Amino acid sequence: MVFTVPLWVWAFLVAGAGVGFVSAMFGVGGCFIMVPVMIFMFTGFGCPLDVAVKVAFGTNLAVVVPTAIIGAKMHMKAGKTKKFPFNLWKGLGLGAGVGAVLGATITSYAPGWIMKILFGIVCLIGAWRFLTAKPKPAEEIPSLSMVKGFCWGFIAATFAAFIGIGGGLVYVPLLNLLLGFPMHLSILLSLAMMVVSSSIGSISYMFYGLQIQNLKNSIFPPYSIGYFNYGAFLTLGLTSAAFSVLGAVVSERTRPKILRICLGLLYVYIGLKMLGLPI
Repeated sequence: MVFTVPLWVWAFLVAGAGVGFVSAMFGVGGCFIMVPVMIFMFTGFGCPLDVAVKVAFGTNLAVVVPTAIIGAKMHMKAGKTKKFPFNLWKGLGLGAGVGAVLGATITSYAPGWIMKILFGIVCLIGAWRFLTAKPKPAEEIPSLSMVKGFCWGFIAATFAAFIGIGGGLVYVPLLNLLLGFPMHLSILLSLAMMVVSSSIGSISYMFYGLQIQNLKNSIFPPYSIGYFNYGAFLTLGLTSAAFSVLGAVVSERTRPKILRICLGLLYVYIGLKMLGLPI
């Protein structure tokens, strides 16, 4: 008897490898690879677009959590920050947690096709950032009050959970360009914020999805618990966590200009495909 591995398993394993490397390399969630792959596979299972998008969002946030944890630890081990800055993170983390609940709540009641278009637009914004953005040089670490950190974390995480991304695309520019933190510290704080916002956001998606699944289970892809798919989580998470180690090490030791350009172009392609353009 020959054991055949389903195509979706291979697709998720390969996508997870790219997600893990990109996440730790740039301090972003890697969702621009993961979400389109999941939407494509879930709709291939016969799942309606509205549900496929929301399951992809909820599962994406869950995969971000272990990847971000490993990425943050590797940054502290290989980089300049050996002691985690809890005094800076506590306000940001608390705000990110509350914002993630609000963002997931809004998306759970929004039409899936609108979220797909918004995701495509954010992909193009992400491409612009990677192709043109220059890190703000900063040596001194500015102060950040609990209230200010909470407000910025809340705003950033609400938007991130609303469009189903880990939040690095929002967090890193916020921390570096707006709040003035050094880039290496911005990436570390971004990953730590993603642990909070993505875990809470994913649980929120699962909760809202269960309410629909109890009524219409047949429209959900196999291995789903609400707007969370544990089949995709396990396969994506496996290679994502493994390759996040490599991404963190490379990020600390090189200037990935060529990789950044290639990644930006990939984001352009994915963004245009998500918008439904024939490319």
